[in-house]
This record gives sequence, C-alpha cells and structure tokens, in this order.
Amino acid sequence: MKLFKSVVLAAVMASGFAAAPALASADRETVNVVAPEYPRGAERRNLEGHVTVRYNVTPEGEVADVEVVEATPAGVFERSVLRALERWRYAPAAETTEGVEQVFNFAFAD
Repeated sequence: MKLFKSVVLAAVMASGFAAAPALASADRETVNVVAPEYPRGAERRNLEGHVTVRYNVTPEGEVADVEVVEATPAGVFERSVLRALERWRYAPAAETTEGVEQVFNFAFAD
C-alpha cells in the first residue's frame, strides 16, 4: 500500500491543537479532534484535493449545521470530512459559536 498522509489541519490539531490558524473561533478549546480518513477510492486513483466547511459549535461543544463551502474535486472527500466532524467536540460554553470555517487538505506524502 502506498504511504500517504492526509495533510489535514485536523491531524495537526489532534497531535497538539496548538496551531489552528484556519479555526475561526479561538475562544472555544477543542476537546476531541478526529482527522478524516483518506478515502480508499481516492487513494487508488491518486486523487488529492481539499474540502472547506463552515459549521456552528453548540453550547454543549458539539459540531452542528455543517455546510460544505468548497470541495475539490467535488464528491470525493466530503463524506470523510463530515464523518470526522461528527466526532469533534469543543469545551462547553455559554453560547453557540457560529461560522467556524475549517479547511481539510488531502495529499500524498512526498
């Protein structure tokens, strides 16, 4: 099997979350971050791409109202990103945090 890496900001965050420049809300600490899996079909076809999503974070810390803003190529990586975001959790807060944008890049290791 080819070695690949999902150059996903989520992977960086999962290992420390110290650097999250694409995260729109610095006031909500992440509690659980899961990196999306590289889809097998995309791996077999050597496809690379990215997905940009926008979502809200509920007061309980759950990701809600996820919207795919952009996906290149369309229809390839979105499902993987949406599945991963279902497992993300943030620290509780008094209010909903709206309009968090996150970019997930999928690329093979050099």
